Amino acid sequence: MNLEKGRVFTGGVITPCVLLLFFLTILIPGCGKVSPGGGSSSGSGFPFTLKDDLGRQVTLNQAPARIVSLVPAQTEILFALGLGDQVVGVTEFCDYPAGALTKPKVGGFATPNAELVVAAQPDLILAGVIQKDFIRQFEEAGLKVIALESPDLPQTLEKIRLVGRLTGVAEVAENLVDEMQRRVNSVTARVGGLTEAEKPTVFFEVWPEPLTTGGARSYLNSLIIAAGGRNIAGDVDKDWFTYSPEMVLAKNPQVIIFCHHGESTQTVEQLKAREGWGDVAAIKEDRIGYIGDQNLVVRAGPRVVEGLEQIARCLHPGLFAD
Repeated sequence: MNLEKGRVFTGGVITPCVLLLFFLTILIPGCGKVSPGGGSSSGSGFPFTLKDDLGRQVTLNQAPARIVSLVPAQTEILFALGLGDQVVGVTEFCDYPAGALTKPKVGGFATPNAELVVAAQPDLILAGVIQKDFIRQFEEAGLKVIALESPDLPQTLEKIRLVGRLTGVAEVAENLVDEMQRRVNSVTARVGGLTEAEKPTVFFEVWPEPLTTGGARSYLNSLIIAAGGRNIAGDVDKDWFTYSPEMVLAKNPQVIIFCHHGESTQTVEQLKAREGWGDVAAIKEDRIGYIGDQNLVVRAGPRVVEGLEQIARCLHPGLFAD
């Protein structure tokens, strides 16, 4: 990822490490594919074979009874599929739902503790591409590991389906995806008839210091487009990156949306009071939106549809008055 090195989120404070490492819960293209002949004639769905997003072919002979999740979004998926009891380890960043907070911690997102993971005796480890070096260690220990990513809404839905299949709850996953798709369709149906001129330009601030947003390759960009907006940073071929205040002023967005994680306390009034920002169209017209939970728009899990709905309401309050 093209992230400024040297910082990471911990609550509302940015401390040394890797800037916005938290956003690596979204990651890069993929979403695993079932290999030809990967189904089962037994009717149970197993053995189940797929090629994950590191190009590795993995076969599960039965539904896993003990799962370690190294990605917060995948932790949310597991709990949404009713698999909380099977989860025996999560990262320190896995903070939703409440049940995830009570699970044994196996290290950080980019720095899982291999010894703790192995000690959890998982039948399956759900990981991300960023953790490929650790995946090698887990494989050497004889553990099953599947790396999954999803860069946009459609692939998030496919990832949920896939997790359902490889954990033996395909029907539950399909029902969840159907409900998520219904909500996505409700949004896109309302904004589908808008002309380009009717789609407001928007600056989405995911962090204030340094000023950070999502570019063309970010998950956030796909949400803005689906919600009927035009991301002013969408012409930058990056995912999460720092965006200068001068660029915001030059692009003059019609809407500004901001959201924060942890203990951040920035208010609308503080944003409006930034030097030079008083002439920005969004501030002149008082079109500033706030999303209280950053994870709704940066974490590719079941709650992302709520993030989409909130963005859509910020961009088109008249279309989403209900």
